[in-house]
Amino acid sequence: MVSKFLKDILIAKKKGLKDIKLSEPKAGSASNGKGFIDNICPGRVNIIAEIKKASPSRGIINGDLNVTEAAKAYNKYKSFISGLSVLTEELYFKGRKTDIALAKTGADLPVLRKDFIFSERQVYESAELGADCILLISSLLSYNKLKRLYECAGKVGLDVLVETHYRQELMRALDMGAEMIGINNRDLKKMHVDNSHIIKLMRGIPSDILEGMIIICESGVDDTAYIEKLYGMGVNTFLIGTHFMKSREPDSTLLEFEDELKKRNLI
Repeated sequence: MVSKFLKDILIAKKKGLKDIKLSEPKAGSASNGKGFIDNICPGRVNIIAEIKKASPSRGIINGDLNVTEAAKAYNKYKSFISGLSVLTEELYFKGRKTDIALAKTGADLPVLRKDFIFSERQVYESAELGADCILLISSLLSYNKLKRLYECAGKVGLDVLVETHYRQELMRALDMGAEMIGINNRDLKKMHVDNSHIIKLMRGIPSDILEGMIIICESGVDDTAYIEKLYGMGVNTFLIGTHFMKSREPDSTLLEFEDELKKRNLI
């Protein structure tokens, strides 16, 4: 059973496909040459800092969001921030496609376009918008469609974050050779967050299978003790949005987060 918000988003996205105006896509044409994967640093914690105004579970998170200023704030903390995640979905996240360019105005960090992508047209559009990476959500795509979109992204120079939630999705992503896999602690059907989910999912997966992989923990991350625990299990990258976006004093929040990571020897 798919949640109402997902149904609404997918209906809107399908209707909007015809409105995507594209020039002829060229191989390796994406972004400004900033590799999202290449910017993930081994031997330390990496945070993908998210820019979003709202979410289906929280409603409006930051009604006064200035995308460029948020990117500028994140850009000052490259000691632990390795990339930006920019929500471009309009209906529930209140994002805009132009937010990618605005984020790049404020920061020189690589940008992940976070949206609900199920068509090659959206992949090409992401390249034209200046994204360095796209999100592909396994639970919304068949294996063949996931692989086709993954390969399409590679042809235009985009990195890909393959998001998984269930074990079979994780194994499918590994089987298709995904370099960067997200494990979402949030169930997209019930919108419930279980911070132990990633731990349970990774148990039983032989460490040699995950060797060299970039595993990203998504949803519910706001505690450096939790980050430290997962770092000990081999997870060194975390996507954080709400914790930063809801802050009335983002610079202070980011500085405090940096200090806590340093105290735990995570950066």
